[in-house]
Amino acid sequence: MKNTHTEKLIVNDTEIDFDLKVPAIELMRLLEIATFNHADEMGLDHDTMIERDNAFWVVSKMKMQIKGEIHSQDKLIIKTWTHTPGMIRFNRDCTLKVKNSIKVKATAEWCCLDFETRKLRKASSIKYPKLEMEEKVELDLPYTNLKLEVGEADYIYSRKIRTTDIDINNHTNNLKYNIIAFDALDINELKAIDIKEYEIYFVNESKYGDEIKVYKKKIKDYIYIEGKIEDKTIFRSVIKYKKKKN
Repeated sequence: MKNTHTEKLIVNDTEIDFDLKVPAIELMRLLEIATFNHADEMGLDHDTMIERDNAFWVVSKMKMQIKGEIHSQDKLIIKTWTHTPGMIRFNRDCTLKVKNSIKVKATAEWCCLDFETRKLRKASSIKYPKLEMEEKVELDLPYTNLKLEVGEADYIYSRKIRTTDIDINNHTNNLKYNIIAFDALDINELKAIDIKEYEIYFVNESKYGDEIKVYKKKIKDYIYIEGKIEDKTIFRSVIKYKKKKN
């Protein structure tokens, strides 16, 4: 079994935004389609993991670099590959191409949680397949690790976790946090910038009925967004942007 997987998709009109291009939150979703399909091929799908290992996957952090725009009817080639597991961390990279041009690079760190205790599990405690390492390249996408202090002056809005936010693991779907983060931006603010990089850190779980307070700060060419429940950080995200020319 190879450590790589390739997915081919065609962008349709439901996947583009008011700017007539695929937005960052949708790019994250498309990349996740490829990564989960690869996990299924590897025998690491949700049902197998629960039954065999009493564990499930979570993403701890992810970073994406956007190198070009993607539009409706573009034909996408998404390639994803895993690296040799660490003690508790499983790193995975992705590229998204249109024709022969790389439009997106992404990297993610995954971990396993015990289904009962919700605590981290070591790689040695699950049945991870032996892979043929066809692709070993690590993308040069260092995380900023930006963390700012936020307070009431930075408060934007509150978001209650509802039924459609809950995923197969009975907590908030990680893709929902991207939506919560980007909803902290005013639409005119978003129209005025080109997003060059986006990263998100999933710090703590949230569940049905929780109310997340969302805060936003700007520093240089970064927008920092943090979601909190009281004093507990649920997620942090960082947007690196460039102002559009008038």
